[in-house]
Amino acid sequence: MVEADRPVFIIGGSRTGSEMLKTMLSSGSTADFVDELFLHCPRWLHRDLDRNLRERIGPPPWDADLDRLVDLFYSKVPYGWVWENLDTQIERDRLHSHLQREEHLDMRGILRAVMCAHAEQRHKTRPGAKFPMHYSYTDKLLAWFPDCLLIHTTRDPRAVYASQANKYLTDDMSTLSRAFCRLQHFAHINIQIAWTAQLHKRYEGNPNYRLVQYENVIVDPKGELRRICDFIEIEFSESMLSPEQYGSSFRTSAGKKGVRTDSIARWQSNLPPLTKMTISAVQRQNMAVLGYE
Repeated sequence: MVEADRPVFIIGGSRTGSEMLKTMLSSGSTADFVDELFLHCPRWLHRDLDRNLRERIGPPPWDADLDRLVDLFYSKVPYGWVWENLDTQIERDRLHSHLQREEHLDMRGILRAVMCAHAEQRHKTRPGAKFPMHYSYTDKLLAWFPDCLLIHTTRDPRAVYASQANKYLTDDMSTLSRAFCRLQHFAHINIQIAWTAQLHKRYEGNPNYRLVQYENVIVDPKGELRRICDFIEIEFSESMLSPEQYGSSFRTSAGKKGVRTDSIARWQSNLPPLTKMTISAVQRQNMAVLGYE
């Protein structure tokens, strides 16, 4: 039986190890995590699902438009990898059935139905989602699911910038284009660290909230995974320590498993000293809030 009213949400900014953590926690356990759903996002960032539904179907609730709703979900129109590949993620009839069970088919009902259908198809009982919406909307998750558990992933902002900027650089870019790309992501990361620090200060006293540093998962994966499993109330499994490795901004890892310890310091050789100093100076207080003195 899927535990629908106590989901686990992984929240946080980009390049903070959320995909690695999701893969670890899903391995050999009852936990299941849907990938990014983009339910609510700042308008300048992405076209979120809420906007798509309101423009194409109308305001919620969408109970009377269930068939149109399902058609839209499987149309590949909504933004995000999950919606573009929904036919491989959740069987259409299964999702339709879970949506039909919701008493009020609003955005909360959609999230609940998608999580439960996704978990049920994988024979898991503990549903959850990684970044179901932008972390600035975390208060909505708590309002919708007061008993949910929040895992907030963070990482040294200098490492995040090095990873994020290099992810989008290509060999055919001009010098000017590369400089503009770096500037964009420099601004992005500085906004991200400020927002995540505020998020942590707001929820650090909440017993349903836990801050998880990427570096701690890398340095002490077994100890940190045990602590996280205790927090979300699932059993720890040794198989969690051998996640599939995904390609980073610096190299690919196809077919490899385990945790790369060199990912902690690798950014130091890929980041100019002036950039390191600037981020450290601008974000000194926010870095301290998140445990990066």
